Amino acid sequence: MKFLTVLSLFVSLLLSQLANAGTVKKILVVLSSEDHITVLKSKETGELTSHPTGFFLSELMVPLMALKKAGYEPVYASPKGGYATMDKVSDSAFWFAGNEEKYNATRKACEQEGLCGTGVSGTKKIKTLESVLSSGLNSYAGILVPGGHAPMEDLWRDKTLGKILTAFHQTSRPTALICHGPIALLSAMSNPEKFGALLADGKQVEASKHAKDWIYTGYKMTIFSTKEEQHEEPGQDNLLGGWVKFYPDEALDIAGGKVLVRAQKWQGNVIRDRELITGQNPFSDESLAKEFISALNEQKNDNK
Repeated sequence: MKFLTVLSLFVSLLLSQLANAGTVKKILVVLSSEDHITVLKSKETGELTSHPTGFFLSELMVPLMALKKAGYEPVYASPKGGYATMDKVSDSAFWFAGNEEKYNATRKACEQEGLCGTGVSGTKKIKTLESVLSSGLNSYAGILVPGGHAPMEDLWRDKTLGKILTAFHQTSRPTALICHGPIALLSAMSNPEKFGALLADGKQVEASKHAKDWIYTGYKMTIFSTKEEQHEEPGQDNLLGGWVKFYPDEALDIAGGKVLVRAQKWQGNVIRDRELITGQNPFSDESLAKEFISALNEQKNDNK
């Protein structure tokens, strides 16, 4: 009888540990469904044009590789599901401080993960945000949103993502976003589309009124700066072929965030406030990964 009792306790403990492993090890990685961003071709006429984009290689894979090494399992999702697209601009050793070996290893890891394919389009079919939400979020320890300009096209106004972010916020689970990724935080307000439309029309005061219910009001955060964005627009490098409808840092600031950006372009910057961890640009990738994993491990220890 004593043997059976001990065996029963052992089995219960083992099952409990397996259950906990399944609930704290998964990371939800949210990608954009878009392969372009719509920008203003002319400020005078309001004519629009499209610029190819996608997720940024280093911003996705540097944190992802660190997470996998730390024992976390990524689960990929996007608004429409299907396949992700990598921003061609990010496919360069430049974003790895010119380190060809590091770039090649990261590119290979991206291909092995099925996110890059042999070109910029992925081969791994990913889940929809709706399917992730409907199947439950309790098994996810944290959430990661990489940048590239693509989130400026869809993630900031996706209401399903807003519900997911709200669930992570309410349970204080680590929420990491980098570069343009933090624009997705706008989805966690009641009417992000209206907010964005008002911003695009220059009606900042009215826009701020539509953000009064925003769950991240008062949070310190960072995002791709206006100075860095203007570097990509006409008048400088003109990589975008036009002007963004609104600047990311100004948008988060008007929404109620305490936005802190580096004055110098391309200088790494990571800010952590409660569960929220944000990085300013591609050169914030390693620091963001370390801060994110630290927050995840702290949470894991708190749950013991």
